[in-house]
Amino acid sequence: MKATVSSSTLSGALGLVSRAVSPRSTLPVLSNVLLDTGSDGLRVTATNLDLTISVVVPATVLEEGRITVPARLLGEFVSSLGDAPCTMELEPTTQVLKLTGGVHRANVHGIDAVEFPPLPARDTETSIEVDSITLQNAITQTVMAASSDETAPVLTGVLLQVDGNRLTLAATDRHRLAVKTIDVTVQGTPPVTSVIVPSRHLSEVARAVNPNRPTVGIAFAHARNQVFFTLKDVEISSRLIEGTYPNYNQVIPGESTTTVSLSTASLLREAKTAAVLARDAANPVRLRIGDGTLTLLAQTAEVGDDEAPLTANVQGDDVQIAFNARYMLDALSALDSDEVLLSFNGSLQPGVIRPVGKDDYLCIIMPVRVA
Repeated sequence: MKATVSSSTLSGALGLVSRAVSPRSTLPVLSNVLLDTGSDGLRVTATNLDLTISVVVPATVLEEGRITVPARLLGEFVSSLGDAPCTMELEPTTQVLKLTGGVHRANVHGIDAVEFPPLPARDTETSIEVDSITLQNAITQTVMAASSDETAPVLTGVLLQVDGNRLTLAATDRHRLAVKTIDVTVQGTPPVTSVIVPSRHLSEVARAVNPNRPTVGIAFAHARNQVFFTLKDVEISSRLIEGTYPNYNQVIPGESTTTVSLSTASLLREAKTAAVLARDAANPVRLRIGDGTLTLLAQTAEVGDDEAPLTANVQGDDVQIAFNARYMLDALSALDSDEVLLSFNGSLQPGVIRPVGKDDYLCIIMPVRVA
């Protein structure tokens, strides 16, 4: 191997793929990145066996070759070079990678690429194409509701469902539910129409989005255990979560006895302030609704309390209800509309948060019982 690359471009690629590096693996090679030169440039790949991220970096390749080197060490070294070109040359007999950048001449001991795990086999063409910003927003709006409890693996993922030219993402941790539907382009018949993707892996897809990667291609392996996301020079593959996702539609209320609409920014701002005083076990913030007003109340024994009345458009019955402050703030922060619509069926039933004038997103939050 002998190639020259831009240090800043390589540093960006290493920063992205390092999210898939397994620092505590019993296999030392999983702490490394695979460097593979070819006609398309330098491909940088990392995997933890469940998540694989690969980035193609433009490079002047004089000799093709493959080597794995410690991800953290290479990342720190290359990032320190600034904009200086970085030349890498492999000594195949010793598996030492010689790096030259600026005034630096470094030798990094690697592990033969044959030790690197085989990459997931993509045996299908792209089934779905979607605008990258649209998908990024959809991921952001749903992953926050996924569970972190590994004893219920299915709930740590996000359900992706394809129906015609619509893709629905849904996530729940049993305390809240987030559902987002977006328009996509479907090519042919996808081999599967419903999969569960680990939420943290979807977050890496969202992290990879930038203006130079305008679309995302999604492909499913015939074996049903892998999904592939392609963003121009980046490919992210994830192992799917096996299991049956809960029927979330049955918890979405059909009608409401109380609806409230008001400025999203105002409610979010005042809810953040109220949350400062919500220090009990479930961080409860109370909502008192009636007579054209939504009042936020937070109180913690021996700490203090806060009350903030907001003018709102209230329809239906008066109601008092309490939510976990963090759940409410997550939902409000995820909205992409100027006004928010809150719907209730009394103080003991879940509350629904939606953007006004849109039917493509909702977040349902279970209430908190307070004295």
